[in-house]
Amino acid sequence: MKKIENTMVRNMKDLKEQSKIMENMSTNQQIKQSEQKPDPIQYTSKK
Repeated sequence: MKKIENTMVRNMKDLKEQSKIMENMSTNQQIKQSEQKPDPIQYTSKK
């Protein structure tokens, strides 16, 4: 049995669809310019 890695997409078709979606997403800088709050950072830095 082949081990399946955790991925966002399972095949090339899904990858192309996800790429199109991400191309149209706003960057954090664009979101800030529109006076909205971007998503929070998903990790904590170790000091």
